[in-house]
Amino acid sequence: MNQSTPMQRRWLPWWCRPSWMLLGASIPALTLFSLSNPDLSLALAQHFYGMRDFLLALACLLVLAVGATFGESSLPEQIKKRLFGRSHSLNANLPSRLAENLLSTRFDAFLLGVFIVAHLIFFRNFFLHPSLITGVLSGNLELKHDFKTIPGVTTWTQIALVLGMIRGMRWAGTLPGKVRLFSLFHLIFFGTLLVRAVLWSERLALIEGAIPFFLGALPRLVTMGGSPGRIILRGLPLLLPLAAFVLFISFEYFRSWQYYSGFYSSIFEFGWRRLYTYYFEAMNTGAAILQVGGFYDGIAWPISFRAHEQIYDGLYLGTLDVEYNNPGGIHYVASRLGNVVLWPVLFLFGVWQGLTWRAYIEGRFFALFYPITFLGLMEILRIPYWFGENRVVPASVVVILILLWAATLPGRLRVHSARSLRFSSSIHIPPSS
Repeated sequence: MNQSTPMQRRWLPWWCRPSWMLLGASIPALTLFSLSNPDLSLALAQHFYGMRDFLLALACLLVLAVGATFGESSLPEQIKKRLFGRSHSLNANLPSRLAENLLSTRFDAFLLGVFIVAHLIFFRNFFLHPSLITGVLSGNLELKHDFKTIPGVTTWTQIALVLGMIRGMRWAGTLPGKVRLFSLFHLIFFGTLLVRAVLWSERLALIEGAIPFFLGALPRLVTMGGSPGRIILRGLPLLLPLAAFVLFISFEYFRSWQYYSGFYSSIFEFGWRRLYTYYFEAMNTGAAILQVGGFYDGIAWPISFRAHEQIYDGLYLGTLDVEYNNPGGIHYVASRLGNVVLWPVLFLFGVWQGLTWRAYIEGRFFALFYPITFLGLMEILRIPYWFGENRVVPASVVVILILLWAATLPGRLRVHSARSLRFSSSIHIPPSS
């Protein structure tokens, strides 16, 4: 960390903390959707979701919150000291602290280069056939299904998760390297994500760049905003649904409104019902898989991805609505893990979430995992963002490489210093005449 004030000494809004976000945002949202009228859904799917599915999800979120509370506390550090000794623990932060002062902004440029090349390959068909752009903007989103991604190549478009966080932390002063908020770098980065969100109808891609940058920049935003800014930030979870709704209908205007405009008098009515449908039907899908998979019938052990997909595909052959096909968030995790393994795994993952938050407020490199935690909590009812989603793999690989580089850096510098010392001592300087 550089000379800026450590984040643990700064005020940060309550929802940054995973345990508080689970209790203050995720559980209220779960309750709201679970007790709502399912007839508000636009889907033609059979309704599976019931009270037991609500109670199961509620229990899962509570276990996550308990694990997160443990990870956020000082107990993991104390356990680490007892297991490995005080001296080892005190030196544990040295690699990250040293590396954070040496990580050059040229690394950002390298990541941006990978990001751009991956997107150029991703959109190669739009360059080869420019008329497709007009077709997509006209509402024919089925065109995108004709394009094939290249696994292992176009997947690297997802490094926006880590690149956005690094740039936000640099702008806030948590990481060294002065960057401007309005710059060509950020114009290319966010402009590319916006184009992808429009042409590929992938709003999540834009969110995956904007949210990490916002989290990295948050300490500086808090300082700049003063007391009025703190009031706004405290209530952000109340303002976020409105912002999400505005963003949603803005994209839906190009995506589906031309088709549905004959059925609804207002895009606002259509927009909020469609947004509601995405979340409720994801929960409904999760409930259906739990029921068909035998989760409630007795002891249920973990099932493979293939077995889960067979149930999933079978339900979408006629029972569920293929247009709203999100697999479910916390319910997906329950169906994959079974009712025996689920609880200890959730607790341990909650601990992981708490540790990423602790690294975030301390400004350590491990904090680069924190955006994945945060986005996973945001989408915990709709998609298993932090379980079975390959979109977090590229960012995770980059973060792990950074952590390995940081861990080996002090040793390499000590070797270099020792060699320099031996070299200087071997030089004979003759006495002056």
